[in-house]
Amino acid sequence: MLEVAKDMIAEGGSEAFTVRELGRRAKVSITTIYASFGDKEGLIAAAIQDYYDRLPVAALPPSTSLPGVLKATELVRDAILTNKPYARHYAELYFNSADTRIHEAIKATASASAGHLPWLQKVMRDGDIVPGLTMDDIVVLLANHRLMVLHDWAQGRTSDEDWSTATTRAFLIMARGVTRGATQERVDAALKKLLRATGKDRED
Repeated sequence: MLEVAKDMIAEGGSEAFTVRELGRRAKVSITTIYASFGDKEGLIAAAIQDYYDRLPVAALPPSTSLPGVLKATELVRDAILTNKPYARHYAELYFNSADTRIHEAIKATASASAGHLPWLQKVMRDGDIVPGLTMDDIVVLLANHRLMVLHDWAQGRTSDEDWSTATTRAFLIMARGVTRGATQERVDAALKKLLRATGKDRED
């Protein structure tokens, strides 16, 4: 059921998704689907989580280093470009779905794929987070901006070639704003290196 659901998400997001059609394709009864997932939205949320769990990035060891976090972006890029239709609807669902379960599943998988949490936890222990910000505040902020960049790509406003760089740049800019001390210095150095490599450090 989950495999068929993921195919249907890639084909048309949630709008073209019906439980009856899924049952026909998966060769299971509608009663079985509802008994297993509650409703259509519960099934979509479960399919989103299952899709992430099967990606190579999900098996990546947690990293507390900035280079480790940036490496995760490369694996996510490969997964997105391998299945563009699914990735496009994934981004659109985050901003268009009114269902809390779907929204939370996308936010959770986007945050997990980014590898932010172990690094942020260490930064928090080191006292390098701007006072007054909680872990939840930062995780939501980073996930929202990550998905905004992905949504721009899904809408054709960012090319395949530029998506990964745009994602990394957005993360570093946001991370620079919520950190201080030695961590902010490392983030700043990584951002400057990226801008130099992409020619974005030159004034127009």
